[in-house]
Amino acid sequence: MLTKEKQTQKFYWLKYEISAIQSLIQNSPGIDQFVFCYFFPETDQPAKPLLLIAYGYMATSNQYSSYFDKLEVYNNSALDLSGSIIMSNNIISLADILLLINTPDENGDKPDYLVFIPNVNRGHVFYDIKRFKRIDTGDVELLHNNDADPIFTNPSPPATISVH
Repeated sequence: MLTKEKQTQKFYWLKYEISAIQSLIQNSPGIDQFVFCYFFPETDQPAKPLLLIAYGYMATSNQYSSYFDKLEVYNNSALDLSGSIIMSNNIISLADILLLINTPDENGDKPDYLVFIPNVNRGHVFYDIKRFKRIDTGDVELLHNNDADPIFTNPSPPATISVH
């Protein structure tokens, strides 16, 4: 009897530089939210990286920014998923992004970049977000509020998932 091989997809950990986030905010007047869309680049890599593109969304004008960023693969870390998954846009509020990039840790340090770590809840792919700072001995994770209230993206639709 032949068994069918399940189709899988790699969802990479993705890096988003703080300088790029600040540029997107500056180039998106009236931004309310960041919207992350899936992006499949032209590639000859067998892993077929599935990435994210970040846009600004301005609710008052119901527009997306023409300015966007491509998040880059972080350390080749990935989550392999198979089965029923739903890949929709992911959103995060400007207020949450500002908390992530502007809030110092207990040592007064602010992050140099964010890492988006894929996860699944009720079949929907979303991303936990971690903050990192570059130091001489290597990059170190900065805790936000001692991680009591983690910040993550919200798949939209339904944009109502409570994951933690």
